[in-house]
Amino acid sequence: MIKKIISKALLTMFMDKKARKTLHALQIEKKMSTVTIKVDPNIVLSQSEHDPLSDMDHDKITALIRESLDTAEKEVTDKKNKSINKNTKSAVSKSRKDLIENALIIFKSKSHIIDELPAEQQEKLKLLAFQVFGEQLKDS
Repeated sequence: MIKKIISKALLTMFMDKKARKTLHALQIEKKMSTVTIKVDPNIVLSQSEHDPLSDMDHDKITALIRESLDTAEKEVTDKKNKSINKNTKSAVSKSRKDLIENALIIFKSKSHIIDELPAEQQEKLKLLAFQVFGEQLKDS
């Protein structure tokens, strides 16, 4: 343990980051090449030992899949409901909704007036609106 700490400290002082990464990669490669997997050639796995689902019939597998999908769907809907409940602010009153709808109707009916203006006047109007209402937006 102490050897590792001292080694890392010395490597940090005397080697740059790229060289340390290269050294680390070589060390890992060396460890991987020395690890050998010993397999007894006399052992033969049967199909049922290799695949645990092979001895189950199709209906059982389908039921397991359906159950896991139902559980996942329930978790997703629970998370959605929790996030919706957290994000819901105070209910907007009916009069406020009506006011907003009326404002949108008036805006749509009068927007053709602005569309008929030349581009230069539209830009001036946008700039004026930003100057007048921009400070109100910054304050809130």
